[in-house]
Amino acid sequence: MRRLFRIAFISVLTLVVLGGASLLLFGRDSHRNLSGSISEQLDQYLSNQEFQGTVLISKDGEVLFEKGYGIAAANVQNSTDTLYQIASLSKSFTAVAIMQLAEKQLLTVDDPLSIYFPDFPNADTITIGHLLSHSSGIPDYLKPDYQFDYSKEWDPNEIIGVVRNEPLEFTPGESFSYSNSGYVLLGLIIEQVSGQPYSDYIEEHIFKPSGMQNSMFETKEGSPVAEGHVEGKLGPLMHDSAAYAAGDIISTAEDLALFDEALRQNFLVSEETSKMMGTTHASKFPYRYGYGWYTQDVMGHKAVGHSGGYPSGFRHYVARLQDEELTVIVLSNEMTVNSKKINRNLTSIVLQKPIWIWEEIF
Repeated sequence: MRRLFRIAFISVLTLVVLGGASLLLFGRDSHRNLSGSISEQLDQYLSNQEFQGTVLISKDGEVLFEKGYGIAAANVQNSTDTLYQIASLSKSFTAVAIMQLAEKQLLTVDDPLSIYFPDFPNADTITIGHLLSHSSGIPDYLKPDYQFDYSKEWDPNEIIGVVRNEPLEFTPGESFSYSNSGYVLLGLIIEQVSGQPYSDYIEEHIFKPSGMQNSMFETKEGSPVAEGHVEGKLGPLMHDSAAYAAGDIISTAEDLALFDEALRQNFLVSEETSKMMGTTHASKFPYRYGYGWYTQDVMGHKAVGHSGGYPSGFRHYVARLQDEELTVIVLSNEMTVNSKKINRNLTSIVLQKPIWIWEEIF
């Protein structure tokens, strides 16, 4: 009896493994249920997904598709000029700011943290490059262990105090672990080196040169601001100061497209610097990270991208295919939306290529 049970168990396990492997290897979606022009197919896909948020897709410097879906707030519909808390999409801005200062020879990515924070533990072994690539080993203050209170107002130095005396997760430069703490430190370094508040620096050196007139750190009354939702209900309160340089920017899909184009035209940093930012500097399967961007292969194309999310009810994803001059921006104010999966499927529709199931994940 025991032997029969073992055989049955092994048989079932084998079928599960083979089934899972087959799904990953052979499961793909050609979107054959969609019809019409590319724009019509994109619209059909998003409608079928009951998507809530805004999508903008640009190719070769021109807007290919843009549309808002669902509610932004009470009696306000999402549109391409809806303002969103873009959360960790802000990290790309912080990284660009650091690289601008590096191009001006005001700092280098090899500078040890001790130059700017001499009393910070292990500061001699942590570099700016480690902070940019999430390879510093400094714990993320947003991990559940620290029970960070999103709802209160925070000073960035207080945020760093949450993890300041915590042990490093690994030797700096030897692994990858996503750390918002590192990007808070980068914001403080930008302030030290430039002599400007972080927000003023970003506005003057990134928003203005890019033509981003609808990007900010505080909204004005009456602005079309999206409210975060969780399963259709308003999400928990999150104070604007809770992320600082790791995620405090407020922007629109249209402005993020302008940021993308400014980078592609080398208005903000040189082509050489952009390539450096899009080069893998740290990795831990399945993640690879450069400076301010995840480095990726998207359906056979070299790409960079980033996610952004707040527990208050926001889920975003931006992907930039380098050789295709294609950028897909997905902003959502519904926490349950899988923005990365949607981003990958939109890319599949634009390229008219089937998408494998595993490509929706990695």
